[in-house]
Amino acid sequence: MNNSLTVGIAVVGGLLGLRLLSKARHEQPGSTMAGRMSQRLEKMIAKLPENSPPKLVMTVLPALRDQNEQILQMLREQNELLRQLRDRPH
Repeated sequence: MNNSLTVGIAVVGGLLGLRLLSKARHEQPGSTMAGRMSQRLEKMIAKLPENSPPKLVMTVLPALRDQNEQILQMLREQNELLRQLRDRPH
């Protein structure tokens, strides 16, 4: 279990690093190597079992991002309502 978790964390770290590199190089000429690496990594991830740590992390991260955005939006709305209540004449 510890080995698979370590490999999963390493793969996810590699994915994030590759994503950052590909975004930085996307604007520069010669980004074909990053594209090939990204394609190979995606194929490798696709071949993994569904319950493998890298796949689980990659499916959970977008859901967490969406949930965080919803929470932030609700907090912004709540703050606006509290400001309106505070500024309202008594």
